[in-house]
Amino acid sequence: MKKILLGVAVGTSLSLLWSSCQKDHSSLGVTGGETNSNVQTSFSGVVLDNPKVVAAVPVIVSSDYVQRTQEALLNNQPISLFKGSTGTTGGSTGGRDRTAPTVSITSPTAGAIVSGTVAIKVNASDNVGVTSVSVSIDGTVLGTSTVAPYSFNWNTTGVASGTHTIAATAKDAAGNTKATSVQVGINAVPTGDLTAPSVSITSPSNGASFSIGASTNVTASASDNVGVSSVSFSVDGVVKSTATTAPYSYSWNTTGSASGLHTLTATAKDAAGNTTSSSITVTLNTVVIQPPTLPASVSLAAPPVINQGSEGSCVAIALGYYARSIEQYYKTGATSYSATSNIFSPEFLYNQTKAATGCSSGSSVINSLNFMKNTGICTWNSMPYTDQNGCTTLPTSAQTAEAGNYKITSYSMVVAQDPIAVKTMLFNKHALSFTFTADANFYGAGPGYIWKTSSTTTYGPHAITLVGYDDSKNAYKAVNQWGTTWGDAGYIWIDYNFLATIAYDLYAINP
Repeated sequence: MKKILLGVAVGTSLSLLWSSCQKDHSSLGVTGGETNSNVQTSFSGVVLDNPKVVAAVPVIVSSDYVQRTQEALLNNQPISLFKGSTGTTGGSTGGRDRTAPTVSITSPTAGAIVSGTVAIKVNASDNVGVTSVSVSIDGTVLGTSTVAPYSFNWNTTGVASGTHTIAATAKDAAGNTKATSVQVGINAVPTGDLTAPSVSITSPSNGASFSIGASTNVTASASDNVGVSSVSFSVDGVVKSTATTAPYSYSWNTTGSASGLHTLTATAKDAAGNTTSSSITVTLNTVVIQPPTLPASVSLAAPPVINQGSEGSCVAIALGYYARSIEQYYKTGATSYSATSNIFSPEFLYNQTKAATGCSSGSSVINSLNFMKNTGICTWNSMPYTDQNGCTTLPTSAQTAEAGNYKITSYSMVVAQDPIAVKTMLFNKHALSFTFTADANFYGAGPGYIWKTSSTTTYGPHAITLVGYDDSKNAYKAVNQWGTTWGDAGYIWIDYNFLATIAYDLYAINP
């Protein structure tokens, strides 16, 4: 398949140093085989990238994933675009929670006749967590609650008889919101205009794709039996603009928006407070792949398993040693790995990208990717890796010149919840490096082990690389850098569904 990775020029920003990357003090060699019996439980290897920087990385998804997302939208179901703001073992993913909460008013019901003090009850849920629920009466806020069950008392004494609108809005920590409303009558059956408007988004089309930075004109048509009073436009649940006269339109400036799928919603409202919404999904900086017929298993040829030793170099090894070497191997049609031509130096990458001077310092994934894009990486033979104070060695002009011959052209992110896209990338010879929180189950992995559950004992973020999958195991194959005595000769199997809950971001590089 033709390479489908998109180029992107992004800046880097380091926001939080995470402790990570298990290590020991045994000597290193390209052939592996080192003892790993004295692995320390101190970690220092992954620096969390700025979420805004991560959000701008081009995304790869499958057409199946887009279809499932659109079906969820049509069925008013939660849309799981990315893992959210926290993982099963804690820690920020650096990603963006785009899933809006669900909300419903359970009491009173639409059309009910109410009087006295009315108990308004609201149900709300979210993929990460609801932070607040607010209720308004005819557009005036009655109250806000931050703790379930969400209940509000409305004293109708002195309120005019007739029809009134109760609206409830749920909000999550990422600012995603969802609203719903019902109309009730005070001292009488609700009268007047109870017919909601009709509305549809006429442009862009559902599934359209755009580049970040472009301004996109969103237009809608709306009609009502009496008259439309307003049409509001929202992006991912956040209202951006309201128009009171036709033609109804909004110019969406995508600068600063995240790559991936986005929900555009138009909500029409009439003078009586009746509302109707219509939504579509579009993508920004996203490649939608049409997957081929995939085999039951794939296993990429990888360079020999190594041991990172006492340096916090897991990011440099995952990206520079494994992923970059694998890309070069298949790009050149090689039949074997060579330290002079297609095995690259994690020392060269780590020494120039680590966040601090110490050899236990971590490094940033985006920083490392950008470094390989702008500077490149030299071969193992030119600058062999060692954890014995090797991190203080800076490259010579000759090593830097050689690195320039092996720059990557771009990199992209693959959505962990899209197994078809992950498998397709592996099938097309692209290794995928990712970060996650290492726990006791991962730490103690042995031959034949398939990682399916999280342990309550966690150590810190770590980086490894996916190099295959096997449907008979329902698992992906990943290579680590703790030597061949760890795991299954240096490898581990990770359950398909479990990976979707632990992987922060899956990165693919294009040499």
